[in-house]
Amino acid sequence: MTERARQRRWDATSAPATGWVSVTLPDVWATRWPRFDGVVWYRLSWQQRAASAEDADARALAVLVDYLNMAGAIYLNGTLLQRDASLVEPLTRAWNTPRYLLLPAALRHAGENVLLVRVSGLSAYQPGLGTVTIGDPPALAAAWAHARTMRYDLQLVSLAVTATLGCFFLSLWLMRPGESAYGWFSVMSLAWWWEALNQVARSPWPFAGTHGWERANSAALLVYTASFTMFIVRYSDRRLPRIERLLWSLVAVGVLALVVVPEPGIVVARAVTTIAQAVVFFMTCGAFLAFVWRHGRADQRIVAASVAVFFAAGAHDLLSFFGVLDDNFYYGALTAQLQMISMALMLAWRFVTALRRVERYNDDLSQGIAQARGELAQTLARQHELEIANARLAERVQLAHDLHDGLGGTLVSAIAEHEYGNPVLPAGRSLSILKELRDDLRIIVDAASSHELGDDAFTAQIGALRHRLMRRFEQQGMACSWTLDGLDACRVSGAHGLDLMRIVQEALTNVLKHSRATRAQVTLRREGGALSLAIEDDGVGFDAGETAPGGAGMRSMRARGAPGRRVQHRVGAGAHACEARHAARAAGVSAQAIAQA
Repeated sequence: MTERARQRRWDATSAPATGWVSVTLPDVWATRWPRFDGVVWYRLSWQQRAASAEDADARALAVLVDYLNMAGAIYLNGTLLQRDASLVEPLTRAWNTPRYLLLPAALRHAGENVLLVRVSGLSAYQPGLGTVTIGDPPALAAAWAHARTMRYDLQLVSLAVTATLGCFFLSLWLMRPGESAYGWFSVMSLAWWWEALNQVARSPWPFAGTHGWERANSAALLVYTASFTMFIVRYSDRRLPRIERLLWSLVAVGVLALVVVPEPGIVVARAVTTIAQAVVFFMTCGAFLAFVWRHGRADQRIVAASVAVFFAAGAHDLLSFFGVLDDNFYYGALTAQLQMISMALMLAWRFVTALRRVERYNDDLSQGIAQARGELAQTLARQHELEIANARLAERVQLAHDLHDGLGGTLVSAIAEHEYGNPVLPAGRSLSILKELRDDLRIIVDAASSHELGDDAFTAQIGALRHRLMRRFEQQGMACSWTLDGLDACRVSGAHGLDLMRIVQEALTNVLKHSRATRAQVTLRREGGALSLAIEDDGVGFDAGETAPGGAGMRSMRARGAPGRRVQHRVGAGAHACEARHAARAAGVSAQAIAQA
């Protein structure tokens, strides 16, 4: 026979004498005594026959208590067998602990024996006593071992798995913030870790009492449900901004309500938040299963199967929470691991698939780079060949210009002297012309074979050129004055030095041929970090607005004066023929050659 009686004193150590009523186990006393917080005693009595050698009852008996909620103590015939650490607030959280005890023969006697179970509980959290079985010790020990495995050992495994998966995917999300599914899975796992901790925690620490623990537990369940919904949405490659904002607004309101509601309102607050999160959870599961049925990938179908199992377990646990089912065992804590492991495996599968895709892309990219490198090498080789050919062609053009400006000018001058002067050349003039040709050829050879002209070499070459050209002007009865200033401190490259001398030589040759001048002036001076060259005469010119002359000599001077130089033109008053225009323009060129001082 089983009876119960309540006792309002939390510190009571003995059962009340009156108030006993019959009860059927399992029992939740809040259905009979709503809002009763305190102690309820349960009395189980049975008759034992007198001991005999053949009587099994006298040899060994054991008791198995499925659970008691929240904390309690067990007595046999007034003798304490087992007691939880705290029977007053903060209560020991022994609600999910099965108990197996041997009933010593010395404490039993013939006739009526009484097993008293003291239960301390709070009406908001289904206080009461589970099934109590008295019988054969080996059978009850096996049943206790199975119950402890299901209620405690597997819960510890669940905690370890949940914490490991949560921390692992949290680290992945921190390294790859763009993968929001990893982040929501980690939040979901860690929130469920707290929920699963409720199954094995023996104390409400770090909270002051049971109410604080239960508030936090309900808040964690809200966060879990919201993050579960977010994960399902992201895992389905969807975004629902308005629904997501509404969801987290409701979570914030629910958590705030659980924190601020006074203790008398805990029951209502927990019921409302539990119903709300259950509605969201079941709607999420249903929507995901429907989505996968229509559009799901293979990995989503695997996750959907585990979600369906968890859906059924959640329905069972919800009915147990509201007392519809007389069951204290919650399957969600176990089936959640199947769901989380399947989710984690599918996330890992997607991660590995992405890595393989990146590896294939890298391989294709490497092949493309190798191919591009080969094509680039071929292109560079062809470009190098073209550059060599262009360099050779440029050398030939440069050599042609040098021959034209040097040897050509000397030959033209000699021809003009012979054609317009004395038909019979003076004695030694032929030898002088040959020496001038030799000197021009030497200038070309020296410029081609030297990278840098020294100060003395450049000054010497300018002096030699001046000497030769002055003889030409004297032979034609023209005056030519030279102004050389600051050349001793200049360092001029061979190419620039040759360009300067060729510009002077070509310009003065044109003066002699076309300008009909009586006087010419050559000025070469250093101005800061540059050399300034100016050649002027008093001969005829051409109209600067006309089309620029295009003779070989003018083109050569433009080419020599253009790169790295500033060129100005000073043009005479008039012109009378095309070649004369060339000459006048050439005679009026002022070129400034940039050289390192």
